[in-house]
Amino acid sequence: MTALCLFHPGRTWKPFWHSAGPPDGWLIAGQHYSNTSSFFGDHELVDLSELLAKWGLEAPICISASYERAVFDILYSHIELNNQVVPNVQPSDIDDAVDFSRVLGWVSEWERSGRLKRGPAMRAWLETKQSW
Repeated sequence: MTALCLFHPGRTWKPFWHSAGPPDGWLIAGQHYSNTSSFFGDHELVDLSELLAKWGLEAPICISASYERAVFDILYSHIELNNQVVPNVQPSDIDDAVDFSRVLGWVSEWERSGRLKRGPAMRAWLETKQSW
C-alpha cells in the first residue's frame, strides 16, 4: 500500500494522492502483506533510497515494489489468500498511474500454472469500472 503513495523514478505521478506518512507506519510486504517474492524474486523492485535522501529521510536502502507489483501484492493478500474484497482502494483510484494490463498478465500466467486459485476475482477487481 505504501508503494502506491511514493513517487518512483521515471514515473510522472503516483497512484495515491495522499502521503505515505512516516516510515514507521509504512505497510510492508512480508510484514503487513504477504511476501510475493516466490512469484517475482527481485523483479519489480524499485530503489527509492536516493529519492528519500532528497526529501531528508535517511535510509541506507529503501526498496519498494513497483506500482504494478504493489497492486498484485494487495490483490494476492486480500483476494487470493483471504478471499476478501480489497478495502479502501478502488481500481478507478489508481488506474491512471498503474498499468493494469501487466498485472492482468501475471494473474493469467500464474493462474494457468496453478499458482493462483482466485484469478477470476483478481481480474474482476482490475477490470471493474464500479466501486466495490
